[in-house]
Amino acid sequence: MVHSAIRRSAVVSMIFATLAFAHATDADEPKCWQPQAVVDPIYKSGQVWSYKTRPGEESSTITILRVESTPKLGVIVHVRIDGFQFKDCEGAPGPTKMEHAPFAKAAIDKSVLRLLRTESKVPDYTDGYGDWLSHCGGVYTISVAEMLTATNEAFKSGSGCHS
Repeated sequence: MVHSAIRRSAVVSMIFATLAFAHATDADEPKCWQPQAVVDPIYKSGQVWSYKTRPGEESSTITILRVESTPKLGVIVHVRIDGFQFKDCEGAPGPTKMEHAPFAKAAIDKSVLRLLRTESKVPDYTDGYGDWLSHCGGVYTISVAEMLTATNEAFKSGSGCHS
């Protein structure tokens, strides 16, 4: 039970470590750009999409949580990812969902396959989103599957195994 909590905490920390942080460079500019909600012609809060998954995770989905924009990052699509399969370095199962992940719209465009449904209630993502905001977070510019692969590798290396 303790190892599970430590693993979850490690995954969250690794997710933030893999993001490219966006900071303003000019002394007159704010430290972070404050994102503004935008209306996107394709992506809307509550939509559930299939995407180009990793092998064996074909039932994994992404849920659109929020769509917003900043001058520096452009359009950001915040998603929840369900149904993937992380494994630790010994092959034991790890997390199967990610409650918040910010992507550049282009990365979501190259990932999604088909709109499956629209949920009336968007899952709670306030903790992850709040952490992202407080750290002036960046966005993933790679596909959802590529991000999951990279994050699983970081999870494996943080789960106590030595190469």
